Amino acid sequence: MTPRTIIWIFTAKCNLRCPHCYASIFEGEEELGLEEKLLLIREAGESGVEHIGLSGGEPLIHPDLPIMLREISDYGMTVSLVTNATVLGRDVLDALARYDVYVYVSLDGPRHVHEWIRGRGTYDRVLETIYLLRRYGVDYGFVMAVGRHNYMHARDYVGLAEDLGADHAALIPVMPVGRALINHLWVRAREYLFAVRNALDRAMETGYQLSFWCTPFLDLITSYGGAWTYYCRIANVVDISPSGDLLLCDVLSYRVASVRGNGLRRALEKYYVDPVVKEIVRPSRLPSQCMKCRLRDLCRGGCYARSYVLRGDYNMGDPLCPRISGIEDDDLLY
Repeated sequence: MTPRTIIWIFTAKCNLRCPHCYASIFEGEEELGLEEKLLLIREAGESGVEHIGLSGGEPLIHPDLPIMLREISDYGMTVSLVTNATVLGRDVLDALARYDVYVYVSLDGPRHVHEWIRGRGTYDRVLETIYLLRRYGVDYGFVMAVGRHNYMHARDYVGLAEDLGADHAALIPVMPVGRALINHLWVRAREYLFAVRNALDRAMETGYQLSFWCTPFLDLITSYGGAWTYYCRIANVVDISPSGDLLLCDVLSYRVASVRGNGLRRALEKYYVDPVVKEIVRPSRLPSQCMKCRLRDLCRGGCYARSYVLRGDYNMGDPLCPRISGIEDDDLLY
C-alpha cells in the first residue's frame, strides 16, 4: 500500500520560537542528510506518492530546500510547504516559482495577535513575503493555528486572508503537545466551535474558500460548499519526522518505522501492518456518539492524537468533536 500524500517535517530548525509550536518535540533530533532526503524523495515518487507537504521548523531557511524541491518536481509529485514567511531569499523564491510550490503562510490573526505569538516585526515581514510571492507568481494560502490566544479572531483572520489575495484560508486547531501544552495554549471544544463558526460567517459573505485541517467533524457544523476537511484515519497520508521515522501522527511520539537503513518502501510495509495503525484505520470500538453518527465511516472517531493525549486512548473519540464534548445538536445548526 502506498499513501497518496507524505507530510514531512524535514527539519526542526527554525528562526522563531513560538509558544504554541508542536514541532518543538523534534528539537535535537538527528536530521536526515541530503542524500538520505533525496533517496526518500526518489522512493516516494517511484512508489506512487502523489504529493509531498513540507513543514518544519522553518523550511525556507534550510539550505537543502531548493535541491529537494527540484527532486520532488523531477519525480512528478506536487509539493506544498508551510512557512512563517519571515525569511525569503531570492534563490529560494526562484525555486518556489520554478517548481510550482504551493505555499501556506502562517497568519495568527491581526497584527497585535500575530506578533504576540511570532514576535515584533513579524507581521510586516509576512506582508513583504506575500508581495514577493505575488510578484513571482507563486500560489499561496494562509493557515491559522487556532488556540486559546486567538480563537476569537477567526473572523478577522479570514478577512485578512481574502484582503491579502490568498486563494483560500485554512484553520488548524493547536494541539496539546510541545510548547502549546507547556503554555496551555491548545484550543478547547467550545472555543474551536466559536472560531469555526466565525470563520464560516465571514467566508460565506463573499463565497470565500476555507479548509479546516484536523477537523473531521466539520460536516456536523456546516453544509457550506466552500469549506472542506479531510479524514486522516483512512490512511492515505503518512507523516515523517526529521530523522526519517514514519509516525503515527506528527504530534505523537509513536514511531512506527524508519527509512534509515530500510528505505521508504520497507518502512511503509512495516507501517501498514503495525497493529496500532491497523486499529486506527479500522477501530474495533468507538464511543456510542460515534457509532450513531452519520460521519462514522469517514471520521471513525475523529482525531486519535487528541483522543490519546487528552483521554489516554486512541479510540475514546475526538475531544474537539461537538458530540463527544457534549455540545447539544441544537447548538450546532449553522
